[in-house]
Amino acid sequence: MSIQRYGHYIIEGFGKPVGGGKFAALGRVRLGDFTVEESDELGHFEQFADAQSRGLSWAQRRADEMSAGH
Repeated sequence: MSIQRYGHYIIEGFGKPVGGGKFAALGRVRLGDFTVEESDELGHFEQFADAQSRGLSWAQRRADEMSAGH
């Protein structure tokens, strides 16, 4: 899992093993201890780090969209 503070949010990117040597990318946006939004699977990657990066990118975009709405 990769975790970063991003503005008022905490964003997370995950790589979940799905078999065949691949990892599903997932993202999460939190505000403190509260989960604001979680992604569905964002695609499958051969490298764990690539899956984490994709999840983190998704979370960053969602945090930007939520911040723009305020």
